[in-house]
Amino acid sequence: MKSLIISGLSSLILSSFISPVLASELAMTSQFKNFNGSSLGPVNLVSLAQQGFFTDQGIPSHLTLGLQIQSGKIDAKTLVKGAIAAGRLSPDTINDDNYLSQVEFELSQLDLG
Repeated sequence: MKSLIISGLSSLILSSFISPVLASELAMTSQFKNFNGSSLGPVNLVSLAQQGFFTDQGIPSHLTLGLQIQSGKIDAKTLVKGAIAAGRLSPDTINDDNYLSQVEFELSQLDLG
């Protein structure tokens, strides 16, 4: 019986320390709107765009995406801005020239057929 009371009190004390830590972590993760902290690589970004994940941000999917890339209406910066607005990328990504050039390369590799 004593061990049950002691373990119960221990759990109560530990939970009082964990709650503030979890609250601060949640506040930090909401800093980027919906950005979940995971790294979205250029290949996956372009794939999500093709699948229509950024249509709410004005980025078309499928064949229309390819046609707008060819006509110059959509480029890497446009796509990254859309992903940031959708909460899929950190806002800092727009300043990462290496990432932008990789996205530009992936966009140039799209198969329109």
